[in-house]
Amino acid sequence: MPTFFQEARDAAQGVWALVFGRHDSAQYFDFSQRGLVGSFIALILAVALQAFGPHPVDMAAPPVMSLSVVLVALAVQAAQYGVIFLVLRQLGRADSFVPFVVVQNWATLVQSFVAVTIIALLGAPMAIGPDGLAQLTTGSLPYFVLSILVLVVWFNIARRIMTLRPAHIAIFLVSLLSSALLLSMLFGSLVP
Repeated sequence: MPTFFQEARDAAQGVWALVFGRHDSAQYFDFSQRGLVGSFIALILAVALQAFGPHPVDMAAPPVMSLSVVLVALAVQAAQYGVIFLVLRQLGRADSFVPFVVVQNWATLVQSFVAVTIIALLGAPMAIGPDGLAQLTTGSLPYFVLSILVLVVWFNIARRIMTLRPAHIAIFLVSLLSSALLLSMLFGSLVP
C-alpha cells in the first residue's frame, strides 16, 4: 500500500504524462476508494496553497482574503463536479466520473504548486499600477503558459483517462471551462 507521498509522486508523473497525452497516463493514478480519498487530500492541499501562498495579483491581501479564497475555491470545485456529473450522466458515461475527480484533484495540486512557484520566482502575473489599472509583469507569460497546459491536461483527461469520444470531449471541455469561469465569477462575487 503506497504512502500519500508515493501516491503524490505517481500522480505528479501522471499529470506530466497527461501534458504530453501519453497512453499510459492512467497507470499513475489510483482510482480505488482509497485513491479517491487521497485525491481529496490533494485538493485540500491545493486550495490551502492557493489561499496562503503568494497571490496572483501583486498587492497586499487582507487576512480575510485567504478564507475567502478557500471558500470560493471549494464552492466552485464542488459545484463544478456537480455540473460535470450531470453532463457525464447525460452522455451515458457516469462511469468516468470518479477517474475524472481523482485526476482533476491531483492536477489541481500540481497546477497550484507550479503557479505558486511561478509567483515566488518571477512575481505575480499582474500588478495594479499607480493609475489603478492591471499591468502585466515578468510572471505573466509563464502563468499564461500554465493556463494553456491546464487546458491540454483537461483535454487529455477526457481522452486518455475517461476515454470519451471526440464529440463527448468537446461537450465535456465546454462544460468544464464554462462552469469554471461562470462559477468562479458567481461565487467570487458573493464572498468579500
